[in-house]
Amino acid sequence: MLKYLKRRWNYLTAKLSGRFDETADPKVQLEQAIREAHEQHRRLKEQAANVIANQKQTEMRLNRAIEDLERVNANARQAVIMAEDAATASDTAKATSYTQAAEQFANRLITLEQEIDSLKSLYFQATEAADQAKAAVSQNSTGLQKKLSERQKLLGQLDQAKMQEQVNSAMAILSEEVGQDVPTFNE
Repeated sequence: MLKYLKRRWNYLTAKLSGRFDETADPKVQLEQAIREAHEQHRRLKEQAANVIANQKQTEMRLNRAIEDLERVNANARQAVIMAEDAATASDTAKATSYTQAAEQFANRLITLEQEIDSLKSLYFQATEAADQAKAAVSQNSTGLQKKLSERQKLLGQLDQAKMQEQVNSAMAILSEEVGQDVPTFNE
């Protein structure tokens, strides 16, 4: 029973869409298709903008992490130098304090280096995605331009077909009115 209802539904859908296609205005259908192509292009540009923004954010985070690494590296060097100076001056309390600070800076350096490595790979992926997004937008833009030029061609053909249809209709009405028994000019 379910199979029968499904077949009936498919039949009804096909019949209605056939009638719709017969009565639909080609100009309206063409405009709807172009409008949808414009909307798709707009959505693609938005997605590409998001991908590019993500790439820029990743680049900024990477630059900040590199600056932090340089700053922490300089602090670690300074702590080591101060620990050596304190050890030379026989101040074990300060030497121990500076050594612990240098160790903390070293741990921070390790963490920052790992973060930079992960940000670098993330940045390369984001750059590749941004390039792909730019290429997709460019390709879609070219396709949209082709569709717009094809639209103009189709609209011209449609107007020509309508005009030919009107001429044929007028000729048919004229031949009905005049008939086949028309005398020639000489007659």
